[in-house]
Amino acid sequence: MIEFVKHHILLVSSLFIAVVLGIGVWFSLQKVEIEYVNPKFGDITESIYGLGKVKTDEVYDVKIAIIKTVKKLYVREGDEVKRGQMLVELEDNLRFAAPFDGVVSYIAFHEAQSVFPQQTLLRLEGMSGKYIEVSLEQQGALRVQKGQSVRILFESIRGEQLHGTVSALFSRNEEFLAHIHVDNLSKNVLPGMTADVAIEVGKKNNTLLVPLAAVSDGRVKVLRNGKKQTVTVSIGGVDGNWAEVTEGDLQQSDQIIVKRR
Repeated sequence: MIEFVKHHILLVSSLFIAVVLGIGVWFSLQKVEIEYVNPKFGDITESIYGLGKVKTDEVYDVKIAIIKTVKKLYVREGDEVKRGQMLVELEDNLRFAAPFDGVVSYIAFHEAQSVFPQQTLLRLEGMSGKYIEVSLEQQGALRVQKGQSVRILFESIRGEQLHGTVSALFSRNEEFLAHIHVDNLSKNVLPGMTADVAIEVGKKNNTLLVPLAAVSDGRVKVLRNGKKQTVTVSIGGVDGNWAEVTEGDLQQSDQIIVKRR
């Protein structure tokens, strides 16, 4: 009798879990919206995407060769200074002045403290030589060239897209890097900030396009003559929400099934 009760409880529990899981799956499916989109012919700009970081060409670190004591600090972190302005004075009247206009971004010691050899006492960064550095995958780096146009978007500056050009392409410690020159970067854009970068590597005109969201493992599902079919396609360039179809039995009358959550 006890074994029968245990078996009954286990069966009921299993059914309850199955029902709960089924309800969860049903609700999950309800969140998927189906949209029907026709393929189209249009222009596409193929881009290499990456996350860039703002840097500057002008960096000045105050370092010394022998132990010295800080006698007087003339600036604080965040101060904007002009070329020739005094930054710090050490014992024995050893003084350091700004070699260019910039912002004091780092001070490691206070007055009366001792500074040891090769320690950075103070850092000054110039704001006129700012650029964006982006790390690229090898396949992307092979298609990037100097002079190509770049679209830049800072998440905090919504709706404002900046434009730049690739000014350098090189490798460093087996990492492939591109430097991007941007005219008139805002004063509020500081070294260390990040931005989404799209390097334009190619453009094609009047090519067959499908929604990128509809492509899965080289296939798209379509509604053709009232029936659902799966069509195998080869994808070329990708630009935002659209993808170029280089091969595949797609017809302009097809209605491509796009699932959106």
